[in-house]
Amino acid sequence: MQSHERAHLDMQRTFSIALVCVEPALHATLLSIEPFRAANRLSQSPLFRIDFLSEDNDRSASLDKVLPCTASLDDGRAYDLVLLHSSYEFSGHRKSALFRWLRRQAASRAQICAFDAAPLLLAEAGLLKGYRATSHWSTIPSFRERHPDTDVVEQLFVVDRDRSTCAGQLASLDLSLDLLERFCGRAMKELVTNEIVYPAARSGASVQRQIVNGPIWQTNPVLARAQKLMQEMIEEPLSIEELAGHCGISARELQYLFRKYLKASPKSHYLTFRLQRAKELLLYSGLSVGETGLACGFSSPGSYFRAFRARYKTSPASYRKAFRENGDRPDGRRLY
Repeated sequence: MQSHERAHLDMQRTFSIALVCVEPALHATLLSIEPFRAANRLSQSPLFRIDFLSEDNDRSASLDKVLPCTASLDDGRAYDLVLLHSSYEFSGHRKSALFRWLRRQAASRAQICAFDAAPLLLAEAGLLKGYRATSHWSTIPSFRERHPDTDVVEQLFVVDRDRSTCAGQLASLDLSLDLLERFCGRAMKELVTNEIVYPAARSGASVQRQIVNGPIWQTNPVLARAQKLMQEMIEEPLSIEELAGHCGISARELQYLFRKYLKASPKSHYLTFRLQRAKELLLYSGLSVGETGLACGFSSPGSYFRAFRARYKTSPASYRKAFRENGDRPDGRRLY
């Protein structure tokens, strides 16, 4: 992709966008292209030409809307920007054709962006080795397990050189606005954010979700640091003394801050993060039940089962079984 400065000067050029849909979410798909459509409306001449492609060269059935294809994966056309959407598992016979097409676009130096579960497809195509990336939080356990050569983080979006990855859903709008600025400059981005009534676009490093207490963690820098350490050190949990030391205070002071602002002990909150990770691994990874416990810092199966049952009133094995028996697409998605 051209530099920020050159893209800003080259406003007469029309950039080509390929919108590729593989079992996508409708609202995320539309959100990802709206900033570019708005830029076309606000500019003196069209800045972006948008083609719609689908893996079946027809339309994506999960959209439940007629979006006629304007190009094909079999075309030799090269694009400046590729927006790849997928929210559900894709294992159709056209996967190999999609991967060949993506590799051709990468070879022609396109900026390739994958949304929601699509970063796993991009990694499977071999296009995220050595990159930093993200995806929807529910896919991250599988992402890390299947592609250890990618640095997978949980945040709204990541732009790493010529690859962009995004949590999808509403974050699709945030990434597309960031990309618009990279292609056309800050002034155009500000015009578009006003046009679409979204003046406070979020940065890529923003969190995807809140697990406990939401923004209360941010009321004190020590709590913010403690939260970050707890979420990073799941497999090898820190002691409360070690946690306090990393935060630059005593264990007694840390206990006081947690009680004052969060109404619970550091140990209780740490356990919440560890059990939340265990639930994600049980639902969305291929690890055995015992391995999910080890991955969340439990030294023995017994301590894991007791902690899980005390918090959720069921065993890890029963929790996984109930999820998998809840239809082909439990709670809306069937992931890797």
